[in-house]
Amino acid sequence: KEYNKTIKQICILLQSEPTTEVIQGLREAFENLSKQLKAGPFLEVFETTLSNIPFAALFSLLAAPDNRLVVTVAEVTSQLLKPVTWAMVHQTFEEYIIQGLDHPHPVVKCLVLDQFLKCDRDTEPFSPQYGQHIWMCLESKSDTDATKLAKQVLEHLCAVGMATDYLLTGESIGAMRQLLASGGESQRFRVYDVVAGASARSDTIFELLRQEGIIDMLLKESSADDVLVLMNFYELLPTMCASLASFEYLDSAGIFVDALACVDKAEGDSSVTGSLLRVAGLKLFSRMVDAGGVKPGLFLEKYPIAPRLGQMLLATEASGELTTTAINCLGAIGNNADALAYLVKEKTALAALASVYDRSIGQLRVECMQAVACIFGHSASPSKAASQACYELYERLAGGKLLASLVKEIMKGFEESCVAGLAVIQKMTLHAWGVREIASHQNALNYLLMRDSSRGRLVQQWQFAAIESMAKSEQAVVEFDAATLAQIQKYVRDGPYYVSSAPQVALGSS
Repeated sequence: KEYNKTIKQICILLQSEPTTEVIQGLREAFENLSKQLKAGPFLEVFETTLSNIPFAALFSLLAAPDNRLVVTVAEVTSQLLKPVTWAMVHQTFEEYIIQGLDHPHPVVKCLVLDQFLKCDRDTEPFSPQYGQHIWMCLESKSDTDATKLAKQVLEHLCAVGMATDYLLTGESIGAMRQLLASGGESQRFRVYDVVAGASARSDTIFELLRQEGIIDMLLKESSADDVLVLMNFYELLPTMCASLASFEYLDSAGIFVDALACVDKAEGDSSVTGSLLRVAGLKLFSRMVDAGGVKPGLFLEKYPIAPRLGQMLLATEASGELTTTAINCLGAIGNNADALAYLVKEKTALAALASVYDRSIGQLRVECMQAVACIFGHSASPSKAASQACYELYERLAGGKLLASLVKEIMKGFEESCVAGLAVIQKMTLHAWGVREIASHQNALNYLLMRDSSRGRLVQQWQFAAIESMAKSEQAVVEFDAATLAQIQKYVRDGPYYVSSAPQVALGSS
């Protein structure tokens, strides 16, 4: 068998002096072995390889002066390690793991980092010495495969409960400080991304990082003059505020006061920087309502972003991007039941959304429909009060004729408009009033039940989703007669892409 010949050749070469010819021979032999492992049978080649070539020999070759040999040996080693558990990797190769993490070649770093992803329980064997070396794999001026994988490994190990004991030791904290002190924006925010995710998992981790000064180093980024740094900082805040304790600490630092001031300061600033800052600030506040440590209604009262969104929507001089952002933010805020209750009480933002919907066309109309779908679909089982709030918005839109307006948008045939319109209808069916509205508009119901394969699969999927949701509603048996209900149920049974060989028969007009 060819792989036996290859393995024998490698064994002979490994016992030879490392001349140029021997290095060349090893390179070619390992390239062949890599192909043979892929071609299989894997288990047979795997067992024969490891019976003749110990892992120690493979790891020693990773220090070879030949770049191509290092890459090829790393590839072979990676294939051989695939079936090996983390416990076995740790037990057998602990001395090589740190060497691999510190290796100058990114392929070797990635080979070793990949092994940590096999560690999926906090009861797995581990060494506290690994932590600082994994952190240092984040060191780089720009993103690389190795830094991305190191970040993934750190996030994974935090998720399985390894953070406190192994990734936040004194040595690891020292490595973090070194990375933050010596690196540019990309390097710092790689660290901060992991810090945000880890601190969101427990107040204990947040407090440890706060005491070590890491949290305050992150908060100092809020005073940066670089708009991209500030945008990255804003992106992390909702994750950081996963608990009341972490939110209160960040709130007491004046972060959100500064962010709101930043939004106001950027008003009237038509520069790219001003626009980016304002959009980033608006998105921050819209995302904060879903942060675990935040009470949405109280947060929106303390930081009144909603009336500002309403003003932006009504401002005729507002840019298209700003209007779109304001619409999207309102949809995101209204997708939270408690935040929606605040919007109903506040009134001006939802009134502005209705006003923009009525005058919108094209892409702006699509954005409005998507926001309305978010609001109507804030819960699969909306409360009575929230459902009433959605109904009041429904009556405001399109002069109380929103359903007819949606069908009109769908009939235009543009995929984005169709999907957005059907999404609103599907979310309407989560409410008793929504099913009642559809039942009372026979032409709209007829159109919804009419199949048309030319609409495209995505549109058909959303059309089916609307009908299926309506069929599941308890209100359906109240609003539809037996014949109509049977047709709705048959539509669901037939699936989204059913094509009838017989001509369709429309329901009678009401």
